[in-house]
Amino acid sequence: MLAVPVVVCAALGATAPASARAPLPSAPAADLPGPVEKHFDLSGFDPEPWRPFRSGDTTLPGGTYCSSDLHLHPVEDEEMVRVDSRYPDGSVHINEYKGRLVVDFTNTETGATVRRDLSGQGADELRPDGTSKTFGGVGPFGVGFQPTDAYPAGYYVVDGIHVTTRETSGRRHMPVAIGAEENICRTLG
Repeated sequence: MLAVPVVVCAALGATAPASARAPLPSAPAADLPGPVEKHFDLSGFDPEPWRPFRSGDTTLPGGTYCSSDLHLHPVEDEEMVRVDSRYPDGSVHINEYKGRLVVDFTNTETGATVRRDLSGQGADELRPDGTSKTFGGVGPFGVGFQPTDAYPAGYYVVDGIHVTTRETSGRRHMPVAIGAEENICRTLG
């Protein structure tokens, strides 16, 4: 997942973490898609202390991202989260995530399983009502797209620099996609 400052650095041409599986283009900042500020409201940046964040086992029902149920089981989870900014009422504006996360993905219909490292860095900008507005990351990290989204349906492990946005209706877009994208639904068949 990704820190807002890391996203800014990455968008300005910094390299991906050593764990990246695909090299990033070495384009000058002017050639990268949009400034990060176009997708994130970076005002009020005042980071709070890091605290543990754990991802639990979850099963994503068939039809949500993949045609079959997709089970996610963290096998290593050392994630951390911190609040980077708050709204005037005290609610969270931006959460930042980092840390080691390795997940087994299983197609529950066939039993096929793959293990992926999702230890990137990320930031989630929330609306005042608590819904997600923008998520950006320097991969690897995971992101799901439903059939109604403005991106092909699937649960993706992305590596490089990726930014997703969500309309108030919930429809998700990916306006910045630099690097590798693996659709786990296709990988597992």
